[in-house]
Amino acid sequence: MKKHTTKTDLSPTDVSACSTVAVDLAKNVFQIAGENPLGQVIYEQRIKTRDSFQAFLLTLPAGVTVLMETGPGAQAWARLLQARGNPVRILPAQRVAEHRSGAKNDRNDVLAILRAGRDLKILAVPIKSTAQLAMQALHRARQGYVRRRTAMGNQMRGLLLEHGIALAQGEVSLSRNVPGILEDATHPLPELLRELIAELLGEWSQLGERITVLTGRLEAAAREDETAKRLMTIRGIGPIIATALLAKQTEPERFANARQFAAYFGTVPDQHSSGQKVRLGKMCKRGDAYLRSLAIQGAHAVLRQLRPDSEHPDDCRLRRWLSRHGQKGAAVRLANRNLRIVWVLLQNDQNYRRQPGNGQEAAMSH
Repeated sequence: MKKHTTKTDLSPTDVSACSTVAVDLAKNVFQIAGENPLGQVIYEQRIKTRDSFQAFLLTLPAGVTVLMETGPGAQAWARLLQARGNPVRILPAQRVAEHRSGAKNDRNDVLAILRAGRDLKILAVPIKSTAQLAMQALHRARQGYVRRRTAMGNQMRGLLLEHGIALAQGEVSLSRNVPGILEDATHPLPELLRELIAELLGEWSQLGERITVLTGRLEAAAREDETAKRLMTIRGIGPIIATALLAKQTEPERFANARQFAAYFGTVPDQHSSGQKVRLGKMCKRGDAYLRSLAIQGAHAVLRQLRPDSEHPDDCRLRRWLSRHGQKGAAVRLANRNLRIVWVLLQNDQNYRRQPGNGQEAAMSH
């Protein structure tokens, strides 16, 4: 009896007829679909081991474009394919989801990757080197420590508030007040709660030490990198933001101008326009949330140090933004402006230099 053959039973050699191959990545299971130059899906396969998937990649002709979705392992597979000469595009997961049709499963996911690959307006995620991934790992570990420490500090404040002890937000308030509260016997705290708060305070302090160590590593890396040092000439950008931008591997040449580069990080108004009516809303918050938050935090630091009697054009502009848009609105606008300057500096060997007294806002100098 002749066995019925489906697309998933096709031999891997049939993939040579494809111009584009999409892969839905997982830890051990890989769904594959390929299309010809006319956009017709002519190949489908499901591979259930990593070794078999790597062997499949080694059989791909050099001219076949491979599409992947962002996720764990995508960068490693992309570097392997890139070394073999295959064009690789890693597509943002949120943009791929917009092209999915039907229920969410591996087959529909890989077909959605194929459809998203035809949309040339979707900017692919840059393929990072191992050094950039290591720098990114430092940032992610530090970010995780910061989140855990903030949550633990809020937990201590909440537990103490239930017993009538109100503490202000911030690291200084906790480090100064909590040890004294634990030692003061006049506070009506149960002994069990005192022990718990003491344990939480110890872990909170240890997380602070870990954050300090990772921050020192990032600062040392920024001092050794010439591009990071040039980025730090921008007011509002320090070693943390500079190294995060380098780890991001943004490839500024992909953007036509500085405005598009800043919009890539979501520091622009969201649009709800139709016909001749243009409606601009709040900040769209698209793109990398971590870098956007760092840029806005740096902008807030600049605004806090703003001198009210300064006559420098930059400071006058910031005071005007503060009066019109408030603290948060001014910070977003300054973050957007800084990212535009970053786009210029990443494409040349110039430094950013403010020029007071000559009527110019700023200048780029060697």
